[in-house]
Amino acid sequence: MPQSRILRLNKSESSPEEDSLIVIGKVRRTVGLRGWVRVGLNTDYPERFSPGSQVLVKRLTGEPEPVEIEDWREHFSGDAIEIKFVGADDCDAAATFVNTLLVIPKSEREQLSSGTEFYPDELSGMQVVSPEGKVSGVVITLEAEVANPYLVVKTNNGSEVMIPFLKVFIGSVDRKARQVKLVEPLTFHFPVE
Repeated sequence: MPQSRILRLNKSESSPEEDSLIVIGKVRRTVGLRGWVRVGLNTDYPERFSPGSQVLVKRLTGEPEPVEIEDWREHFSGDAIEIKFVGADDCDAAATFVNTLLVIPKSEREQLSSGTEFYPDELSGMQVVSPEGKVSGVVITLEAEVANPYLVVKTNNGSEVMIPFLKVFIGSVDRKARQVKLVEPLTFHFPVE
């Protein structure tokens, strides 16, 4: 995948009616006494948390509810930011947001301008093509929330195979053709058990 950039999956553990929502962050904990929370980012576009913008808060139960962001600041980790919601002015009010997911409608996701960029959820359903150009299977999913991301592929014979999502194994991803081209044959990879 030369010059490809994978954008973090805005992955949601969603029910069918929520399939159009994607997760852009998870509230990890409160910060201080003035209503700030730390948010683990699940987006490459942290500017969507700018003051005055709205996100939906998804709790374990109930419908997502809109909240407005009052302010935000960077966190030294690089994978988190700290935000303050309008109306959450103390630690107790901020604590009600801990362990919630921040979601947006899929239609509000940033548009990609390059053919070498893609969202991991776009891989589902793409054809898997051998180095010779033969269709060998279909991508079921990209498991991105693990230490070593991998594709789960359903082969033409119905079995499932795991392919590490590394450029040593993945030659290219073509969004327009909806194909993932492998560097080596599908038979070189481990079956899912």
